[in-house]
Amino acid sequence: MDEEETLTAYHEAGHAVIGFALGGVVESLQLGGEHEVVGVRLYGDCRIAWRSIGKNLDEHLQREILTTLAGPAAEMVYSGIPLEFQNLAPWKHDLDSAWSILSQIQSVERKVATLRQLLDQLQMIIRSDRCWPAVAALADALLAHEFLEEEEVEEIIRFWVKR
Repeated sequence: MDEEETLTAYHEAGHAVIGFALGGVVESLQLGGEHEVVGVRLYGDCRIAWRSIGKNLDEHLQREILTTLAGPAAEMVYSGIPLEFQNLAPWKHDLDSAWSILSQIQSVERKVATLRQLLDQLQMIIRSDRCWPAVAALADALLAHEFLEEEEVEEIIRFWVKR
Protein backbone atom coordinates (compact mmCIF):
# COMPACT_ATOMS: atom_id res chain seq x y z
CA MET A 1 0.00 0.00 0.00
CA ASP A 2 1.46 3.36 -0.98
CA GLU A 3 0.85 6.87 0.35
CA GLU A 4 -1.28 7.88 -2.66
CA GLU A 5 -3.62 4.95 -2.05
CA THR A 6 -3.88 5.85 1.65
CA LEU A 7 -4.68 9.48 0.83
CA THR A 8 -7.33 8.33 -1.65
CA ALA A 9 -8.89 6.05 0.97
CA TYR A 10 -9.10 8.94 3.44
CA HIS A 11 -10.49 11.22 0.71
CA GLU A 12 -13.30 8.82 -0.21
CA ALA A 13 -13.97 7.99 3.45
CA GLY A 14 -14.33 11.71 4.16
CA HIS A 15 -16.99 12.06 1.48
CA ALA A 16 -18.79 8.98 2.80
CA VAL A 17 -18.81 9.82 6.51
CA ILE A 18 -19.90 13.43 6.07
CA GLY A 19 -22.49 12.46 3.45
CA PHE A 20 -23.90 9.81 5.78
CA ALA A 21 -23.88 12.17 8.79
CA LEU A 22 -25.82 14.73 6.76
CA GLY A 23 -28.52 12.26 5.72
CA GLY A 24 -27.18 10.68 2.54
CA VAL A 25 -27.02 6.98 1.76
CA VAL A 26 -23.55 5.78 0.78
CA GLU A 27 -24.30 3.29 -1.97
CA SER A 28 -20.69 2.24 -2.58
CA LEU A 29 -17.10 3.20 -1.95
CA GLN A 30 -14.06 2.11 -3.92
CA LEU A 31 -10.40 2.66 -4.60
CA GLY A 32 -9.48 2.94 -8.26
CA GLY A 33 -12.02 2.33 -10.95
CA GLU A 34 -13.04 3.96 -14.19
CA HIS A 35 -15.53 6.71 -14.96
CA GLU A 36 -18.61 5.08 -16.51
CA VAL A 37 -19.18 7.67 -19.22
CA VAL A 38 -15.78 8.91 -20.32
CA GLY A 39 -13.60 5.90 -19.46
CA VAL A 40 -11.08 7.94 -17.47
CA ARG A 41 -9.16 6.14 -14.70
CA LEU A 42 -10.22 7.29 -11.22
CA TYR A 43 -8.32 7.31 -7.94
CA GLY A 44 -11.49 6.36 -6.09
CA ASP A 45 -15.23 6.79 -6.05
CA CYS A 46 -17.92 7.46 -3.45
CA ARG A 47 -21.55 7.13 -4.52
CA ILE A 48 -24.01 8.96 -2.30
CA ALA A 49 -27.76 9.13 -2.85
CA TRP A 50 -29.80 11.89 -1.31
CA ARG A 51 -33.15 10.16 -0.85
CA SER A 52 -35.08 13.29 0.09
CA ILE A 53 -34.05 16.89 -0.07
CA GLY A 54 -36.80 18.20 2.15
CA LYS A 55 -38.42 21.58 1.78
CA ASN A 56 -35.28 23.69 1.99
CA LEU A 57 -33.26 23.51 -1.24
CA ASP A 58 -30.52 25.81 0.11
CA GLU A 59 -29.98 23.48 3.07
CA HIS A 60 -29.74 20.48 0.77
CA LEU A 61 -27.24 22.23 -1.49
CA GLN A 62 -25.14 23.13 1.56
CA ARG A 63 -25.11 19.43 2.55
CA GLU A 64 -23.86 18.59 -0.94
CA ILE A 65 -21.12 21.21 -0.71
CA LEU A 66 -20.00 19.95 2.71
CA THR A 67 -19.94 16.39 1.39
CA THR A 68 -18.02 17.43 -1.73
CA LEU A 69 -15.38 19.26 0.31
CA ALA A 70 -15.16 16.47 2.91
CA GLY A 71 -12.87 14.41 0.66
CA PRO A 72 -10.17 17.07 0.45
CA ALA A 73 -10.78 17.95 4.11
CA ALA A 74 -10.07 14.37 5.22
CA GLU A 75 -6.87 14.26 3.16
CA MET A 76 -5.78 17.59 4.61
CA VAL A 77 -6.47 16.52 8.21
CA TYR A 78 -4.64 13.21 7.63
CA SER A 79 -1.67 15.05 6.08
CA GLY A 80 -1.58 17.83 8.67
CA ILE A 81 -2.44 20.55 6.14
CA PRO A 82 -4.56 23.40 7.58
CA LEU A 83 -8.15 23.18 6.36
CA GLU A 84 -8.29 26.59 4.72
CA PHE A 85 -9.75 27.84 1.45
CA GLN A 86 -6.36 28.74 -0.05
CA ASN A 87 -5.11 25.16 0.49
CA LEU A 88 -7.84 23.59 -1.69
CA ALA A 89 -6.06 24.18 -5.03
CA PRO A 90 -4.79 20.57 -5.42
CA TRP A 91 -8.40 19.35 -5.26
CA LYS A 92 -9.61 21.40 -8.22
CA HIS A 93 -12.33 18.93 -9.23
CA ASP A 94 -13.93 18.97 -5.78
CA LEU A 95 -13.55 22.73 -5.45
CA ASP A 96 -15.09 23.28 -8.91
CA SER A 97 -18.01 21.01 -7.97
CA ALA A 98 -18.61 22.91 -4.72
CA TRP A 99 -18.34 26.23 -6.57
CA SER A 100 -20.87 25.05 -9.15
CA ILE A 101 -23.35 23.95 -6.47
CA LEU A 102 -22.83 27.22 -4.62
CA SER A 103 -23.64 29.15 -7.81
CA GLN A 104 -27.21 27.92 -7.48
CA ILE A 105 -27.72 29.71 -4.17
CA GLN A 106 -25.17 32.52 -3.93
CA SER A 107 -24.07 35.55 -5.89
CA VAL A 108 -20.46 35.56 -7.06
CA GLU A 109 -19.54 38.12 -4.40
CA ARG A 110 -20.68 35.82 -1.57
CA LYS A 111 -19.18 32.54 -2.82
CA VAL A 112 -15.73 32.78 -1.22
CA ALA A 113 -17.14 33.95 2.11
CA THR A 114 -19.70 31.16 2.11
CA LEU A 115 -17.10 28.53 1.18
CA ARG A 116 -14.88 29.73 4.01
CA GLN A 117 -17.81 29.53 6.42
CA LEU A 118 -18.66 25.99 5.25
CA LEU A 119 -15.00 24.95 5.58
CA ASP A 120 -14.98 26.20 9.19
CA GLN A 121 -18.13 24.18 9.84
CA LEU A 122 -16.63 21.13 8.10
CA GLN A 123 -13.43 21.41 10.13
CA MET A 124 -15.42 21.28 13.37
CA ILE A 125 -17.38 18.25 12.16
CA ILE A 126 -14.54 16.21 10.64
CA ARG A 127 -12.15 16.67 13.57
CA SER A 128 -14.79 15.69 16.13
CA ASP A 129 -14.32 12.66 18.38
CA ARG A 130 -17.05 10.77 16.54
CA CYS A 131 -16.34 11.73 12.95
CA TRP A 132 -12.56 11.38 12.61
CA PRO A 133 -12.43 7.81 14.00
CA ALA A 134 -15.23 6.90 11.55
CA VAL A 135 -13.19 8.33 8.65
CA ALA A 136 -10.10 6.40 9.80
CA ALA A 137 -12.02 3.13 10.26
CA LEU A 138 -13.68 3.45 6.88
CA ALA A 139 -10.37 4.32 5.18
CA ASP A 140 -8.76 1.23 6.77
CA ALA A 141 -11.61 -0.99 5.54
CA LEU A 142 -11.38 0.51 2.06
CA LEU A 143 -7.62 -0.10 1.95
CA ALA A 144 -8.20 -3.71 3.00
CA HIS A 145 -11.02 -4.48 0.55
CA GLU A 146 -10.82 -1.81 -2.22
CA PHE A 147 -14.62 -1.88 -2.63
CA LEU A 148 -17.36 -1.57 -0.03
CA GLU A 149 -21.10 -1.85 -0.57
CA GLU A 150 -23.79 0.15 1.18
CA GLU A 151 -24.32 -2.31 4.05
CA GLU A 152 -20.59 -2.60 4.80
CA VAL A 153 -20.11 1.17 4.78
CA GLU A 154 -23.14 1.79 6.98
CA GLU A 155 -22.05 -0.87 9.50
CA ILE A 156 -18.68 0.84 9.96
CA ILE A 157 -20.00 4.40 10.06
CA ARG A 158 -23.00 3.67 12.33
CA PHE A 159 -20.62 2.53 15.10
CA TRP A 160 -19.25 6.08 15.27
CA VAL A 161 -21.82 8.44 13.77
CA LYS A 162 -25.40 8.76 14.95
CA ARG A 163 -27.84 10.63 12.73
